Amino acid sequence: MPDPFGSFRWICQHAPLPQCNLFFSQLYNSDNGFTTLFPSTSAFFNQYHVTGTATSGDNNLVLARGDAGTGVGANCEIAHVGHRGSIGDVALIVLSALSVLVAVGLTYAASRRKAAVGRMELRLLLIVFGLHSVFQLLTMSSIFEQGSTALSILSSIHLGFVAVFFWLLLGNALIATQVVEDGTPAALVPLMIIAILFFAPTLYISLDTALSWTSAFQLSSSHFDELKSIGLFILTLIWPAVAAVGYLIIMLVIVLKVLNEVKPALFYILAFMFFAGGQVIFFLASQPLCNSSNGKINGAFLSTLLNTASIGSIYYAWMTITEDDWGDELGY
Repeated sequence: MPDPFGSFRWICQHAPLPQCNLFFSQLYNSDNGFTTLFPSTSAFFNQYHVTGTATSGDNNLVLARGDAGTGVGANCEIAHVGHRGSIGDVALIVLSALSVLVAVGLTYAASRRKAAVGRMELRLLLIVFGLHSVFQLLTMSSIFEQGSTALSILSSIHLGFVAVFFWLLLGNALIATQVVEDGTPAALVPLMIIAILFFAPTLYISLDTALSWTSAFQLSSSHFDELKSIGLFILTLIWPAVAAVGYLIIMLVIVLKVLNEVKPALFYILAFMFFAGGQVIFFLASQPLCNSSNGKINGAFLSTLLNTASIGSIYYAWMTITEDDWGDELGY
């Protein structure tokens, strides 16, 4: 029987998402679902012999938690730094750091294009991409112990930036239609207000899920193994996919129908293909890569590489359809 809508069970068993850190924290700290966190069917956790009678404080639970990487009950995980000889997901750390540098470089380059349409809006997108990369390095590379408050807070902020990034992506496309003049308060104020409206609820739902402030986002006691959270599912999985498709459609209409340009359209399509390919690798190849590397790498670093290439393609496409500086426009 397939998992219900909003379930992260299959996802967290196959991909190291920050959402999984939230469910791990809730289950471990509420003394529920230890067999979901450390299933005997997992090659990574079967040595701990966790059963349904396990109680908080049992030595095998403490050991299992200390070793756990990002995920919930995965067959293969990159162990927590300092455990089982692990130094974390080094490949992801390196690629995330590279993504930050790319974001900084592109932000600086965009800042120099004084007359370019959508310059300020694109800079916001690049800044948030850089922040996302920083938090990705912290939340998905097995640096922090699973179930810790620090990891829960960092993961929640990370997910807030994910939701905001995809709003800014779509917002850039909407402003590119020139329905309002770019770079003006009429464009920037709504862009920022809506960004806050995405960030705040995503942050709250994430924190409440991990830290159990209320019962609103607690997993069902009868089906906690489903790891079901419709709010997180929509805001951090469905919404990004919708925004990415919407961005592609709008930008293709602009460059093909309005500007009659083919080259930037190809780069927008390439950017989407990089993004989509990164998601496929992340969700479908993480476990095979982890198994074949004996718990050293998963699909996250390849996904990060492709996401960075996607951002680079978006920047290049934008660069080809915008003026370089005021001097060019004035004929100096």
